[in-house]
Amino acid sequence: MQTRQITVIYENGVFKPLEEVNVKEHEKLLVTLYSDAQWQKEVNDLFKKVHKKTKSFSPKEIETDISKARKEVRKQLNEAHRTD
Repeated sequence: MQTRQITVIYENGVFKPLEEVNVKEHEKLLVTLYSDAQWQKEVNDLFKKVHKKTKSFSPKEIETDISKARKEVRKQLNEAHRTD
């Protein structure tokens, strides 16, 4: 399954997705909880930091670093799934 972000609502002790999800019955998933306000604040803070730090780098250098970081995260996620 591809990693993705969805919006849910919490009702009567159950998280209910607000969009279609393709998940098998009893499939184990990793869930991170963010309120909309907290998520927006963290994204805005991150954008400010990125803009401040990237002024001295070329777009090619930035893309290379992003690609490398993406590969590292995928590797860590794959290793975490193997330990479950």
